Amino acid sequence: MSQVEERAKYAAQQEFPEQDILEPMWDPEHIKRGIEALEAYQLDDFHREFRDYYKALQDPAKYASDPRESVVVESARIYKAFTITPDNRIGEIDDVALSYECQDGSDGSAGRVREMDDSLIVCAMPALDIGKSFDYEDEFHKLVLTHLVAQIRDIYLHMGEEPPEEYKVQGVGKLNIHGDGIGET
Repeated sequence: MSQVEERAKYAAQQEFPEQDILEPMWDPEHIKRGIEALEAYQLDDFHREFRDYYKALQDPAKYASDPRESVVVESARIYKAFTITPDNRIGEIDDVALSYECQDGSDGSAGRVREMDDSLIVCAMPALDIGKSFDYEDEFHKLVLTHLVAQIRDIYLHMGEEPPEEYKVQGVGKLNIHGDGIGET
């Protein structure tokens, strides 16, 4: 039933685009704009602005506000957000933020997570085991782009639909969706 509800919201948003029915990060068109902005962004600027995200994905405890040994790394969710301008360019880029659980069961967080609006694109991934052979300069931009494409994939799965072919990618997308196995291999 949840998938039917999400599909109905999506259909209503398509029918009434001026209405705020879907959260922007649950609207594939919004994320497509973010992908376009990230593709057009200068790689040198990307490498400078997103390095903290890369490092936090590898070692979120380093960025936590609690002592390193108290952070449950497997629970960490690492966020990097940026705004997009009306002409689909990157505007502001936030520093990395994270949420996590502590060994004592309490919740922790670090960094600022903005209120969602029509200009914000949010990348949210768990800690990743990035091997030593991973080349930041050559591969991280593609990894972030794939993450955004995978978020669109997961929006379709969240609605109980098979994603269009261009969104059938491997990788981390949405962290929480209603799933029934559609699209799993």
